[in-house]
Amino acid sequence: MLLRFFFDAGSGICLWAYDAEAKARFGYPVESEMLDIPAELRAQIEQLVTDYDDTFPWDDPGSGNVVEPDRTMFGYEENPPFVTRVRELLPLLRAALPDITFESDYED
Repeated sequence: MLLRFFFDAGSGICLWAYDAEAKARFGYPVESEMLDIPAELRAQIEQLVTDYDDTFPWDDPGSGNVVEPDRTMFGYEENPPFVTRVRELLPLLRAALPDITFESDYED
């Protein structure tokens, strides 16, 4: 079973089912509440998503002027913000859910 980690501003989700087995179990977006993980890990996931969403200019999304480039991670930057937090989170998820494979573009 394969889950992918990526941000999607405003979705409240950072985990997505990526194969048929995962989609059958979770659907496509995977809410942290769907995972059998410790509350602390769930809180860490939710805080990361919240912090990411806080970088987006919700009051004027087309402007680009109020986006803080040093805080926003679209995935293609050389050293995107939050990458360290993602790299710390994924091993914890893997340890908590050994029957699930997690992939992310934010890993080395």
